[in-house]
Amino acid sequence: MLGAPMAISKPNVLIAGLCAAFLLEIPVAGQAAPGGEDPGSGPAPTGTHAPPGAFHLLRLAGGAAEVRYTPGSLDRAANVQNRLEITARTYRKWVKVNINPLVYVLSREGWQDAGYPAAFGLPLRVGDGDLAVPALGDPETVALWTDLLEGNLPIVEGFLFRGTHQEAATMVLADVLIQRAAGELLIDELGIDYEEDWVRELAVHIATQAAMNRIEAGRVPVLDALYHSMSSRYARGTQSARDFDADLDLADWLWFQAQFHRGARLVLDKADAKDAVQALRGMAKKGGGQLTIEMLLRKWEPLQDWLHGTFTTVSQRASR
Repeated sequence: MLGAPMAISKPNVLIAGLCAAFLLEIPVAGQAAPGGEDPGSGPAPTGTHAPPGAFHLLRLAGGAAEVRYTPGSLDRAANVQNRLEITARTYRKWVKVNINPLVYVLSREGWQDAGYPAAFGLPLRVGDGDLAVPALGDPETVALWTDLLEGNLPIVEGFLFRGTHQEAATMVLADVLIQRAAGELLIDELGIDYEEDWVRELAVHIATQAAMNRIEAGRVPVLDALYHSMSSRYARGTQSARDFDADLDLADWLWFQAQFHRGARLVLDKADAKDAVQALRGMAKKGGGQLTIEMLLRKWEPLQDWLHGTFTTVSQRASR
């Protein structure tokens, strides 16, 4: 039945929608961004915002993730729910922590009515541990991502019930960031204090990559390629790890996401997925509730070269 959630019986079952129908090759595709303001100069999808009005949204009940969705987007709602349900169960098994987001799957009009600052097509944190995500791609999301990735949209294959393959590709990219948002929800629930903002973000990516390694390890090289494309709009002035904060514009924020993904990959190349997530909490517990740079470097030595090879300044302590 169209839109019904995928039945899940094993943790390595393909997550519907995320990297499910595109190739590793990422050629130039899409349409040029319209003239005017540079999309990369817009706000990044950071912070927590008010939930949208939900009186017109339909309900898709779930276990770990309940969804309110725009009429006509049941297939998208089921795919997002499926991904988050699998991820939540994986995290719960590892660290006995529950993430139970209420997810709003919104149309562009619903996004605009909510007054969200980030561009439509990017997921946002809303309410108390909840998410707002796009219901579908459209010509404007194609223009946004084509500009941000300098034309490198993923290739989506197969029959589509609506929209174009390029529009569907922008939802693949949104799903990459939704997966990151799920990792962020877990990191918040762990209740760890972080020495610096970038340390928290690296922890988010370690949690995100750990889930991907366990759920869909065969697609990790594709994810690497997508994050590599996200770093293409790097701007001057963001070479210090300490520059990572909530005030970055979208292009610079995506560049940082690509770097933290690469750091997390180095960790997960050596560490078991479950062990890596448990180690984050274990290190913080030994440090009185705080996770520090020194702890990370001692636990995972490959991060030393990553830090100093990626950023001109890491922090006062790590630069000594």
